[in-house]
Amino acid sequence: MNDIKFAHDIMQEHEVERYFEIWRESVIRSRLTITAVFLKRANSTQPNETTNDQVTSFLQSKIRKTDLLFQLSDGNHWGIFFLQSSDVEAKAFLKRIFAILKAERKFQHIALKASITEIRNNNVIFEELLNKNKQMLSEDEQLTWSIAEVKDYSEQPTELVKVSIIEQNAIFRQVLESTLNQIDIPHFTLDVKAYEDGYSFLQSDDYKSGHMHLILMNDILPLKNGLEILHILRHMPNEKKFIIYMMSERNSEGAALNAYEGGVDEYIVKPFNLRLLEAKIKRTFARFWL
Repeated sequence: MNDIKFAHDIMQEHEVERYFEIWRESVIRSRLTITAVFLKRANSTQPNETTNDQVTSFLQSKIRKTDLLFQLSDGNHWGIFFLQSSDVEAKAFLKRIFAILKAERKFQHIALKASITEIRNNNVIFEELLNKNKQMLSEDEQLTWSIAEVKDYSEQPTELVKVSIIEQNAIFRQVLESTLNQIDIPHFTLDVKAYEDGYSFLQSDDYKSGHMHLILMNDILPLKNGLEILHILRHMPNEKKFIIYMMSERNSEGAALNAYEGGVDEYIVKPFNLRLLEAKIKRTFARFWL
């Protein structure tokens, strides 16, 4: 295998692994979806330098600048990592390049088959990923120009979300706490805590954790009011982790504008329908998995 010559400007398997380790952790922290595509020349067990270079050049001309193309160490497989792309987009890409290869005369000596792996969790090891796809592509039953799938890493993990209710009315606080504890949001587990004033919330230090944090608070509170808390949270280095809903009895454009300019994500006028609140929260979290 040492005499195999590859295209000069394509990354090799060992060079890509360190990038993959970083991307793998981003799947959780940044909710980044990665789709890996692997291709193999059909009906060929030995590398062919000229044909392999043609395949490499063709793939380089078709991928986006955000995609990463590399060649596996055996010289007969190619991999492509599509960042922030689902298996649907990867399949569309493969169908498009397959159609071009089959239609153009200069590529008639090239025949490929492919496999796809959508990665939505970090329970994946680079070498294992490669081996599973190479095994899939080695199956004699897989036809030329076909697309197989490895589904071992497509299950989305459950993420813990901190939830803080800051409301001075004890009865309404209990109602909100009960409502949020009963909400079922796919891929998320809510850890709900309630506080009667802004000061007790800040003293808890619960807001300093690295988890995503939903804040549902009244604008008027004893000791530390909602706008003061809003100002503190939005000036923290990791302020983007906070999703802040502000409740208020003030139904005025000025009050809402002041809240939105301060950084709230939702301004909710009391009294409000609890089912509407549930719908807003579910919609907020659903957007993270689109």
